[in-house]
Amino acid sequence: MNKELLIGGKSCASYGSNHLLPARTAEGAPDQYSAYEGASAPPFELMENGMKNTGDKSGQANQLALQEHEEFSPCQTELNTVYVSEQDIKEALLQYVSSKCFYRTAPAKHMKVQNLIPLNTYRYHLETFTEHRETHRASELYKGGFVDSCAVAPPPALWEIEVDPPPLFTDCEMHIPVPHTYSVEHCPNCKGRGRTECTSCNGTGKKTCSACNGSGTTDQADFNICSFCGGSGTVCCFMCGGNGWLKCYRCSGSGILLFHTELTITWKNNRTEHVVDKNSGFPVYRLQEVTGKGIFTDEHSLVYPIVNFPESSINEGSRACIEQHKMQFALESRILRQKQTVELVPVSKVEYEWKGKLHSFYVFGNEKKVYAKDYPGECCCTII
Repeated sequence: MNKELLIGGKSCASYGSNHLLPARTAEGAPDQYSAYEGASAPPFELMENGMKNTGDKSGQANQLALQEHEEFSPCQTELNTVYVSEQDIKEALLQYVSSKCFYRTAPAKHMKVQNLIPLNTYRYHLETFTEHRETHRASELYKGGFVDSCAVAPPPALWEIEVDPPPLFTDCEMHIPVPHTYSVEHCPNCKGRGRTECTSCNGTGKKTCSACNGSGTTDQADFNICSFCGGSGTVCCFMCGGNGWLKCYRCSGSGILLFHTELTITWKNNRTEHVVDKNSGFPVYRLQEVTGKGIFTDEHSLVYPIVNFPESSINEGSRACIEQHKMQFALESRILRQKQTVELVPVSKVEYEWKGKLHSFYVFGNEKKVYAKDYPGECCCTII
């Protein structure tokens, strides 16, 4: 069976995988989330440092609160940490200013840093790797020989056809002819005649003479006969050679075609992002340009919402993203794998003094990119 695998527009060899879920997963996926409402990480009750006092309920609550504090306090510490030094700040701003055509470098070189405010934030990603299948009718020239029709064997169902999926979380597409779906039929373009009516002359084989406009003469006064059409006012159609018909381009004149059902399999990595917005004045969409520090990764056939994360917005964002992907993909596609990650993205607000005035800008991401909306060294140039 011929298979064509396209990755990034290029043909390549197919790959194997042990993560392929059975077809029933797609049908039952919406119900699997309701079977378990826990966290991706183990709940605190099952951790090594679980509650010791099981008799006193108030003691249990206090111990649980203490465990939560001990478990997530490193994250909170990192959230309130400045990841850039004053030297890093000056270098980042100088590089940013140097990339601008009309920015002076003097403020970046001689500014006095007054304050560094950590505005680090969390970013959540959900990736859902799906497989979607659909079929359509395809045709090719029939040159005789064996026809693998439904009389040979019943055609397989859509999800019964086994294929080797690509590497996980990789977008690609495969085209496969479905076995036992071949049939020889009349060409729909020419209706089995092997030829089609010439559209240039509408099947007449003749066209109006362009030299005399169909009059047959070149001079109305002397009634000179047109030398191009011999006085008939029409000439032979160049497209069909005067017979009014053309050979059918689709069946190459045979009048029949070999039809089959073509299966198209599309693998797609669907990605959704949720960023905690602290309303600090920094545009969070700029975080798409940078990377952060990974602090949590969870990959399974189906992941479950995160709970007990110190930032409640991540818990809510995780649940909303998973529910969105479940509703969007589970009914029409098969979910092969899911992965969710949480990053700590460094963001620092820098307040500095230049010529007696206070200004600010932001340094963000592991790449130490700069966002400076009101840079004091911007030149006002007018092009005449």
